[in-house]
Amino acid sequence: MISVIGAGPSGSYTAYLLARKGYNVCLFEEHSKIGRPVHCTGLVTSSICSILKIKDSLIKNRIRRIRAYPPGKDFLELNLRNPELVLDREKFDSYLCSKAVDAGANLFLNHRFIAKEKNRIIIKDTEKKRIKRIETDILIGADGHLSSVAKSSGLFGKREFYIGLQARVKLKTDPCCYKTFFGNGFPDFFGWVVPENDSIARVGLAAKRNSALHFKDFMASRKIKKEDIIEKQSGLIPVYNPKNRAQSDNVYIVGDAALQVKATTGGGIIPGLLAAKALANSIIKDKDYEKMWRNEIGKELFISLLIRKMLNKFSDEDYNKLISLAGRDSVKDILENHDRDHPSRMLLDLVIKEPRFFYFLKLMVK
Repeated sequence: MISVIGAGPSGSYTAYLLARKGYNVCLFEEHSKIGRPVHCTGLVTSSICSILKIKDSLIKNRIRRIRAYPPGKDFLELNLRNPELVLDREKFDSYLCSKAVDAGANLFLNHRFIAKEKNRIIIKDTEKKRIKRIETDILIGADGHLSSVAKSSGLFGKREFYIGLQARVKLKTDPCCYKTFFGNGFPDFFGWVVPENDSIARVGLAAKRNSALHFKDFMASRKIKKEDIIEKQSGLIPVYNPKNRAQSDNVYIVGDAALQVKATTGGGIIPGLLAAKALANSIIKDKDYEKMWRNEIGKELFISLLIRKMLNKFSDEDYNKLISLAGRDSVKDILENHDRDHPSRMLLDLVIKEPRFFYFLKLMVK
């Protein structure tokens, strides 16, 4: 039997891929409802459509333009060749979980992983308040950034996190435009305004320290009042660590549990789905999961990490220089035709078209 802990996108997709091949899969979720609570913006690039068929009912909005605001007065506006999607995370997660169940996976809600002992896992049924010991051949941890599976199997390693704070708010805004904000007012990361439609947006930021204070200032700068807030959301955003492993004997971790998250944006849905595919294939074909997921997404995650380290060294002046340089037509064309899930292709084209980008790239290796 294969036990998958966590019915988020990575866990449910892994369960689906294995169950449809005839494996006996049990999918355990600690919450009573799939997709709740929500911790992210749900914004993904069009790359997701090459992995899954995304139904219109799962999409809150389509983003066709991005505006990047540095500390100065100028901003960069990009017209995207392929619109980005704002997912309804609750519906999206439920959709993937339903696919796993329809393929034959057994779903257990209100079941929290406690520990692993030899060939058994210890699970707590929080609804009936009882402990279960379940024999399992393979254990898969898709239980998020603080993964109990990773901790119980020596895979937790060294981890760093950003604290992300977000609110769904009543806000009149362009429904086709995603806005990002950079500079010393957003230390270590950035701020965002992601529209769901022309009157509701997801407004937030992330930081390693004092995130609540920065969030308060950001909301004030957008003139968002307490009565405009529909709901608040928060969560830790893990930072990719290429030294951490994702497999130990018959235990595997995937998605946020394995830190398979883009350090540039904190996005983990697409890398997590690709890693889930690599994991399922490694089990089905008896291949090395560590090698397969790194071949699939390792290079892009590592380059995203280098870019994030570079950006975290930026002064406000550096951000203004970058936006000014990115405003050149030849550079804008590259940025509008590449997505964030493939930074290696984008960087190569940028350096070839505009050698002055070497000024910024030097910060990546310092």
